[in-house]
Amino acid sequence: MDLRVKKTKKNIKEAFFQLRKRKPIEKISVKELSEIAMINKATFYLHYRDVYDLSDKLENELISVIIDSASRYDLRLGRAEFKLFADAITGEILDHSKEIEILFSGKDNNTFINHLEDRLKEYVFMTFPNIPNNGEVNIILTLFIQGSYRAYIRNPTINREVFISTSSSILMRLLNT
Repeated sequence: MDLRVKKTKKNIKEAFFQLRKRKPIEKISVKELSEIAMINKATFYLHYRDVYDLSDKLENELISVIIDSASRYDLRLGRAEFKLFADAITGEILDHSKEIEILFSGKDNNTFINHLEDRLKEYVFMTFPNIPNNGEVNIILTLFIQGSYRAYIRNPTINREVFISTSSSILMRLLNT
């Protein structure tokens, strides 16, 4: 990708996060965003249809980072790899917690975790094609993903290592049942 395009997209992203910290997405205009990003509106429209398209792309980018980090581990190799997978997911969520908080604040609060859950389940079910219709596995994954995320939101001051260890331990116990 051209260096100018990278810089432009970086400026747009930073401007969007700056505005999103202060106001809901429906109150952000392309004009205002473009001014902060120091680009003209036409340049914005070269890359995005509107601020919702930008938000969707940032959401998908963030979820892809989490999935890519976790997908380094081969779940078919057993529980040790599954624990590393769980650690990677939890760690990435913690690493990107400020972006998640800003991007999905307000009424979009559930959107992130629901989309992440869908993408993680898709990944797990591609790895294990024999389990997509297994209700027990679906419940375990939902409990782990949604529960870990909600636990972090409710307890943001907990030590990172303790949080990762505890959430991974719970998943391993669930899988042993």
